[in-house]
Amino acid sequence: MQQKSIFIIESYEQLKVISDPLRTKMLMLLVEQPHTGHMLAQELNLSRAKILYHLRELEKHQIIKLVRKEERGGNILKFYQAVAKGFIPADNLLSYVEAKEATRQSYLEVIDRAKTRVLTAPDKSFELNSSNVEEWPKLSIQKEVKVSKDKFLEFTQKYRELLDELEKDTDLEQQNYYIMTTAFQIEEPIFKNKP
Repeated sequence: MQQKSIFIIESYEQLKVISDPLRTKMLMLLVEQPHTGHMLAQELNLSRAKILYHLRELEKHQIIKLVRKEERGGNILKFYQAVAKGFIPADNLLSYVEAKEATRQSYLEVIDRAKTRVLTAPDKSFELNSSNVEEWPKLSIQKEVKVSKDKFLEFTQKYRELLDELEKDTDLEQQNYYIMTTAFQIEEPIFKNKP
């Protein structure tokens, strides 16, 4: 199945389905690759019955699809995958509390997934070969900035274009890299700028 880049959530029922924290967690895994109910139950340390209930709800609301069946040892394994890599509420749903909570939960799951990726990355990912940061094939930055909304939106557009450009690389010596970015408005900065 070819996943869409973005799926627009059109109904309040769909919005409610993905605003559940467990379903958001499941959905993040199903965005990455197909899973069976058993695989999800093991990964999330939950009963298969509970996982199957939530899979049915996600499937019923067209958030995930059955992508293949395999027979193993007399059992039929059903693999499900998210229909898209990202989910965004339609404009008419943006004022609902569930839209805010689904977005917040999605951010938390992205951060949690990044933590897992860091913990499972090979040791060589964190080796230092130089004291010059510009030569490191890795990046970890936290920054709080004070800019206008327009300037921030301009930055996010440029950032997305850079990511698109990066994906088009056809160098024969390609390596896999994980990139996670989160950005949102805050009230008070933690990192105080010195005058």
